[in-house]
Amino acid sequence: MRLHSLTLRNFRGVADRTVQLPAIGTTVVVGDNEVGKSSLVEAFALVFDYPDDSKSKRIADVQPVGHDVAPEVTVELTLGGRELTYTKRWLKNRSTELSVVEPDGRRRSWTGREAHNEAERLFNENVDPVLWQTLMVTQGQSLTLPTPADAEPLITAVTAESGTPVDGASMPLVSAVEHEYLRYWTPRGRPTGEFAKSAQAVAAAELRSAQAAKAMEEVVADIRRAERLALDLDDLSTRLAEHLKSVEELRVRKKETDEILLRRDSVRARAETARARLENHTRTRLERERLLAEVERFTQSAAELAELKAEAEKVAKASMETLHAAEAALAEVVELKDDRRSDVQHAEQRVSELMDRAELDRLTGQQAELADVRARIAAASRVLDGIKVTDALVAELEDARAKVVEARAALAAGVPDVLVRRVGAEVVSLSGTGLDGGGSAVPSELDEGAEVSVLVSGELHVGVPGQVEVTVRAGGEAASLRSLVDEAVRRETDLLKRAKVRDLQAARELLRKSDTASAELQEARRTERSLTAGGDPGERIALLCARLGVTGEEEPEEEAAAPKGKQQPAVENVPGQMSLFEEFAEDTFDFEDLVEPLAPDDLAGAQRALEEARSELATAERLLADAEFAAAQARKAADEDRSEAQQARARAELAAERVAAAAAELEAARAVLADEDVEAAEEKATAEVEAVLDELTAVQEQVDAAGADHVEGELTDALAVANRLQAERDALRDSLRTTEGRLEQSGRDGLATRQDAADLELAAIRAEHENLQRRADAARRVHETLGRHRAAAQTKYSEPLQSRIEALGRSVYGPTFRVWLDDDLAVAERELDGNRLRVEALSTGAQEQLAIITRLAISHLVSTTENSVPVIFDDALGWSDKARLRDMGALLGRAGDHGQVIILTCMPDRYEYVPRATFIKLD
Repeated sequence: MRLHSLTLRNFRGVADRTVQLPAIGTTVVVGDNEVGKSSLVEAFALVFDYPDDSKSKRIADVQPVGHDVAPEVTVELTLGGRELTYTKRWLKNRSTELSVVEPDGRRRSWTGREAHNEAERLFNENVDPVLWQTLMVTQGQSLTLPTPADAEPLITAVTAESGTPVDGASMPLVSAVEHEYLRYWTPRGRPTGEFAKSAQAVAAAELRSAQAAKAMEEVVADIRRAERLALDLDDLSTRLAEHLKSVEELRVRKKETDEILLRRDSVRARAETARARLENHTRTRLERERLLAEVERFTQSAAELAELKAEAEKVAKASMETLHAAEAALAEVVELKDDRRSDVQHAEQRVSELMDRAELDRLTGQQAELADVRARIAAASRVLDGIKVTDALVAELEDARAKVVEARAALAAGVPDVLVRRVGAEVVSLSGTGLDGGGSAVPSELDEGAEVSVLVSGELHVGVPGQVEVTVRAGGEAASLRSLVDEAVRRETDLLKRAKVRDLQAARELLRKSDTASAELQEARRTERSLTAGGDPGERIALLCARLGVTGEEEPEEEAAAPKGKQQPAVENVPGQMSLFEEFAEDTFDFEDLVEPLAPDDLAGAQRALEEARSELATAERLLADAEFAAAQARKAADEDRSEAQQARARAELAAERVAAAAAELEAARAVLADEDVEAAEEKATAEVEAVLDELTAVQEQVDAAGADHVEGELTDALAVANRLQAERDALRDSLRTTEGRLEQSGRDGLATRQDAADLELAAIRAEHENLQRRADAARRVHETLGRHRAAAQTKYSEPLQSRIEALGRSVYGPTFRVWLDDDLAVAERELDGNRLRVEALSTGAQEQLAIITRLAISHLVSTTENSVPVIFDDALGWSDKARLRDMGALLGRAGDHGQVIILTCMPDRYEYVPRATFIKLD
C-alpha cells in the first residue's frame, strides 16, 4: 500500500486541507500543536472503518464543536496494484464514493454502502492488520516495542529468507509429545493432573503415618513420665513430713523465749526515760552557764561602745568644719578660672585674625604658581596627544625589524647572490622576478663601469642585446624564503604607518619625547594636586577676604583687647583632718592686678600672648581641680565620720538593750530553779541512768543465752520452706493424674492399630506414585529434547529479522550492537560494548530508538511484498540527544529508499539530519 494524498474538510480543527505524499522516500509533515497532524492518521483509519451512516462517538468527536457541518475525508492510495480514490462524508449529506483504476487501466466506481464494502474488502485483502498497526506509531506510542509474530507478511518474508517452514511446529509428533507432557506437567514445569494429585496423596499419607508414629512416641513418653512422677511424689512427701516436725519444734521454742524478750523491752523503755531526764538536766545547766557568760560579755561591750561613740561624735564635728573651709576656697578658684578662660578667648580671636591674613598672603602667591603649573600641564598634554608611539608599538617595531633582518639573512643564505658588473661599452640589461638589491631597487640597465649585487629568489635575466643572455634561477626553497621576507617587510611597513614614523629610530625618538613629556606632565600634576589639596585657592581667598571684611587692598580692623583679669585672693590655712586639703590650703596664691594688654600686630606676638593666657588658664584649672578634689575629699571624710558616729550611737544603744535582755532572761531562769539546784538535779539523773543500764545488761545476757532474737526468723524460714514443698507436692500430684488420664485415653483409641494401617496405606500410595513418576519423567525428557530442536529452528527462523535490526542498529550504535528476539519476534535484550541488558532496563531514549529501528527493519523485510504498508511516526524522537538525532536521521533517510516513511512532528529540528527528506509545512 502507498498513500498519495489525504484531503480533510470540517474534520476537528481542519476546515479544508490537502496533503500530497510522495509514493517512496521519507516525508516530514511539520506543523504546530493543534494544527491537525495527528488528524491525518485518524482520518485514514476512520474512512475505512466506519460507514457514512455510523452513529459512533468517534465520528461525532471529529465534528468541529459548535458547527453544524459534515466531516469529510478523501484519500488517494495504491492497493495491490490498483489506484483508489475514496471519499466519505458523515453526519450531514452523508455519502461514500469509491473509484478504482485496475492494473490493466480499467476504471470502476461504487457509491453508498457498496463503495464502503468494496473498499473494506480491498483493504483487508491487501493490508495485513497486524503489520499496519505495527508500523503505524500514533502519538504517545513511540516507546512501545513491536511484537509482530502474527503479521503474516513478515512471517512470509522471514520464512523465505530463513528457509524454515512456518508450520513446522504443528507436526503430529510434536502435538502428541506436548499433549503427553501436559498430562503430567504445567507449561512452567510444575506437576499437574493425576501426577500432581498422586504427589499430594503421597504427602498426605506420609503426614498421617508420621502423625500415628508421633502419637505412639507420646504414649511411650507418658508411661515413662508417670513412673518418674510417682517416684518424685513419694520422695517429696517424706521430706515434707520431716520438715513439718522441725516447724513444730520451733513454735515451742518461740513461746518459751517470748517472756524474756518482753522483760528486756520493759527495761529498755525505763533506760530511755532515764536518759531523756539526764539530757534535760544537762541542757538546763548549759543554758544557765550561757546566760551568765552573756550578761558579763554584753556589759563589758556596752562600756567600750559608749567610749567609741563619744570619740566618733568629736571627729565628725571637726570634719564638718574642714568641709565648710574647703567649699569656700573652691568658690574663689571657680571665679578665677572663668576670668582666665575669657582672656584665652580674646587671645585666640587675635591669633586667628593674624593667621587669616598670613594665609591670604600665602594663597595669593599659590594662585599665581598654580596658573603657571596648569600652563605646563596643557603644553605637555598637547605634546602627548600628537605622539602615537607607545612602548608596545616600539617593541612590535623592534620585533618586526629583527624578523626582516632574519628573513633577509635566511634569504641571502638560501638563494643565489649574483654580482653583475659592466666592463665594456655594450648595454647590459637586467630583468626578472624575486630580485632583491640589498634594500635598493635593481636597475633595468647598468651604467658603464657600474656593478650591482642581486639576491635571486625567482629568475634573473642578464642580457647583452644581440650577444648573450644569462638566466639565473633560484632553488625550490627560494619562494618560501622570499615570502617570509615580504611578509616581514609588510608587517614592518604596517607598524610604521600606525606609528606615523619613517623608521624605527624615529619611533624611538618619539617615544623618548613622549616619556619626557609624560614625566613633565606627571610632575606638573603632582604639583597641581599639592597646590589644590586644600581646595581651590581662589575660593579660599574670597572666603578669607569676606571673613576679614577687606578687599585685596584693605586691612582688617584690630579687635578689642582681652578684658581685664581679676586677682585671686589668698586661701587661708584651715585646720582639719584632710591632709590633701591641708597641702592645697598651705599654697597661698598672690595674683597681681591684671592691666588690659595691647593687642600685638605681629602673629608671633599674638601667639605668645595666647600661650601666656592659656598657661594662666591651665594654672587656674589645675587650682580648680585641686580645690574640687580637696572639697570632695573633705565632703567624703565628713560623710564617713558622720556615718561612723551614727553607727557608733546605734551600736551603743543595741549593746544596752542586749545587756537588759540577757539580765531579764537570767532572772527568769533563776526564778524557776536556783543556780545551786541545777548541778544537784543533773547528778541525781546520772545515777538513775547508770542503775537502769546495769539491769539491761543482765537481761540481755539471758536473751543471748536462750537465742531468743533468732527463733522468730528461723520459724519464718521454716514455714516458707514447708509451703514450697507442699506446692511442689501438689504440682507433682496434678501432673501424675494428667499423664495417667492421657494413657487411659490412648488405650481406648487403639493407636498401635492406627499406626499399622497408616504404614500400609503409605506403601501402596508410594508404589502408585513411583509408577506415575517414571511416566512423567519420560514425557519431560522427550518434551525437552524436542524443545531444544524447536528452539534451534526458532533461532534460524527469526534470524532474518534479527540480522536486519542489528544491521540498522550498528549504523547508529556501532559494531558492538546486538539484539535477541523472543518467540513473538519482539526484541527482548540488547547488547552494546559487551553490556547486555533487558529492554526494560534501557533508558527512555534508547527504548524509543530501538522501537524505531525494529519497525524500519520490518518495513525493509516486507517492502518487496504486495502487502507492504507505509511506516508512520507521529511525534517520535523526543528523548534523543543531538548525536543520536543525527544518526537516527541518517537511518530514516535510508529507510525511505525502500518504501514510504511518513513522519508527523511539531519539532522539525529533530529531523534536520534526514537526507533527501521531503518537508511539508502545515499552516
